[in-house]
Amino acid sequence: MDTKELYELGIVILHYNTPLDVAANLRAMQVADMPEKTEIVVVNNGGHNANDKIQKSDYDGLNVRFFDIPNKGFPQGNNFGIKYLNSKYIAIVNPDIEIRKNTLRVLHDYMEANQNIGIVAPQLIYPNDQIQDNYRVFPRPLDLFIKRVPFLRKRFRGRMSKYLMWKKDSEKNEAVDWVTGAFQVLTRKCWDAVGPNNEAYFLFMSDIEICWDAWVKGFEVHYVAQAKARHNESRLSEGGILDFFKRKTMRIHVKDAMIYFKKFLFKKTPKNSPSAKVK
Repeated sequence: MDTKELYELGIVILHYNTPLDVAANLRAMQVADMPEKTEIVVVNNGGHNANDKIQKSDYDGLNVRFFDIPNKGFPQGNNFGIKYLNSKYIAIVNPDIEIRKNTLRVLHDYMEANQNIGIVAPQLIYPNDQIQDNYRVFPRPLDLFIKRVPFLRKRFRGRMSKYLMWKKDSEKNEAVDWVTGAFQVLTRKCWDAVGPNNEAYFLFMSDIEICWDAWVKGFEVHYVAQAKARHNESRLSEGGILDFFKRKTMRIHVKDAMIYFKKFLFKKTPKNSPSAKVK
């Protein structure tokens, strides 16, 4: 962060040639209750001048800068955008997110009232009104494998219940191990301590690592149910074992998971994280 004007909130919207999603995202922000001093950086991770297709009317009244860069992955793209922010709070918002009027205000006020928190995420709701489980326990390799094999999910329901937090009240604000990178808000202090995102990953797992590091550094990670936003796409990593052979995103997920577990497999869960406290 440099000596330029300090903003209360900085937002990065990273997309891959999806200008229509970004336009909808920005239109929602036009009518949202956000800090007066908010800056927005839109990064197109893939070139082709997709940002040129976003109309000026989609972001009238917003302080927005646009960048087109080569696609070197989700972590790298967000790192690029964050370098251009000079703000107390940093929001990473996927292009297929549509915030509600008070989403960012609720998250901002929640963090202001809880200075020990470093990362928060809102409740995400799919178009069919299903609540996304965008919070999890830190995974182990078997968790990811069992999750993708139907008969193993049934055989190890107890393990899946713990990993996927099936018993959690989705309307309750509370500390969790990690929240997905589709929508995260970090304090600048936390980002300076744990960032940037690990660019060894291409698409997945960097959100888990940064939450792990936050707990290690003494910052809490919270899911804030009272802040709600619409998520217009299902999780990219969804699917079973057979999808490994059919979908590129699944193969990327496996590769990124191998990088993650090579680094964290033999490390103890951060002592202050919720799952470490469960006997």
